Amino acid sequence: MENAGKILVIEDSKTMNNIIANKLKDLGFSVHSAFSLREADKYLDKNRYDLIILDLHLPDGEGSDLIMDIRSITDTKIIILTSVKDEYLRDELFKYGILDYIVKDKNLQYSLEEIIKIIKHIKKKERDKILVIDDSRFVCKQVKRVLEPRNYIVETASTGKEGLQKLHQGNFSLVVLDMELPDIHGTQLLQAVRENRRFIKLPVLVLSGTADAETVRYILKNGASDYLRKPFIFEEFLLRVDLWVDYYRQSRELDEKTNQLEKLNKNLEERIKQETLKNLEKDRLLFAKSRLAEIGQMMSAVAHQWKQPLNSLSALISRTYLRYQLNNGSIDKQTMDFCFENANLQIQDMSETITNFMNFFKPDKEKEIFNLYTIIRRTIKLIKNVLKSNNIELEVDVDRSIYVEGYPNEFGQIILNMINNSKDAFLERNITDRKIKISAKENKNSIYIFIEDTAGGIPEDIKTQIFEPYFTTKNSRGTGLGLYICKLIVENYMRGEIGVKNTSKGAKFEIKLPKIKQQTT
Repeated sequence: MENAGKILVIEDSKTMNNIIANKLKDLGFSVHSAFSLREADKYLDKNRYDLIILDLHLPDGEGSDLIMDIRSITDTKIIILTSVKDEYLRDELFKYGILDYIVKDKNLQYSLEEIIKIIKHIKKKERDKILVIDDSRFVCKQVKRVLEPRNYIVETASTGKEGLQKLHQGNFSLVVLDMELPDIHGTQLLQAVRENRRFIKLPVLVLSGTADAETVRYILKNGASDYLRKPFIFEEFLLRVDLWVDYYRQSRELDEKTNQLEKLNKNLEERIKQETLKNLEKDRLLFAKSRLAEIGQMMSAVAHQWKQPLNSLSALISRTYLRYQLNNGSIDKQTMDFCFENANLQIQDMSETITNFMNFFKPDKEKEIFNLYTIIRRTIKLIKNVLKSNNIELEVDVDRSIYVEGYPNEFGQIILNMINNSKDAFLERNITDRKIKISAKENKNSIYIFIEDTAGGIPEDIKTQIFEPYFTTKNSRGTGLGLYICKLIVENYMRGEIGVKNTSKGAKFEIKLPKIKQQTT
């Protein structure tokens, strides 16, 4: 304890005196030891003490006589430490404002702990205020005498009106209330106190000369926290005061911490909201960037897809023009019809390709239940010529009765990304056995989609990184967003999970989605 204070130990047993003094010195107190009343008088003449620990029986007199002398010249706090078990003397000494009356135990350990406990307890009382409302000056004086040594600030009021005025002006930790007041009855004052929200939890200790059960019950049911009959034992009064003041302090501390916690939670909720908005904006930008990258890739696929119908159109036009020249500038209806029909078929094919392309990259606004097989096939159709030109064999083993809930185009983006990753790995590693298999299975609660290839697998040292944003093994050719976006779509938009493991020939991605309760056919 910093600046713990100054203590005088008055105990004729040198052994006990030294034990107490050494313990208190260890706690930071400045300690003087006196072994008789004469030595105690000398110390008291020259020093001012914060606390005196006093034995009642000393070689040259009674310690109780010293209490009267001390009380006449100083407000030093006193703890009695004695072997005497005298209940009458005990109560009389409490009337003079002693802090505690401790009976020595055999090895003094318990007594020491009690001394330390009361010292620590008193140190907490420096700001606690108590309002005593009683028309008896004698009672008010007695109550002040026993409470002020315990560091309570005591204010008194002799009427209910004065008591209410002081209560509203100050911050009190306890009200000690007499029932019989000159202007109003104590129950009326209790009602006035409890009607004010500020004083709802303020403890009120009622003092009354009436002790019948009905009166006590009425008092406690109408706003009193506790009841004590006059005349009361002062030690019991002090114990109840300490109890209720501690309760009120703990209640206020709890309210304060609760308010702080509520503010913290509110601030935390606001921060989470802001961070969520930031993350949503970041994800939106990443989606846009990833989509642009895939549009670039798909433009190449569209160009590849258009190559064959454009070649067919070119050949058709050349053949028709040649026949036109051979017929001296004329052409028969049969040839024109054949040319028109075939040209129209090629143009429709090209139009369908561009329509599929545009629809594929149109974001879905709402969740819907869609057929898994249909979306996979629609996605593959966009890149079938790219797969064919790169000698990649793609197998789809998906039951046509499986439906999932989510965003069809976004899910198609996952399939497209996985296929493109496999294609890039085939080309980069110069693998000749180029196979991709998409399969699915379901159980009672979940649907599992597998995308498996023969592209050599994923190096073990990067398997945990492939779903992170901007991680890529393609150098400048990749954005590092593909698999990250796949993970976002699966986890955030379809309430699923995504993972990967290596097989003997390549990598196998697994997507786990919750099964919808009712499937639509």
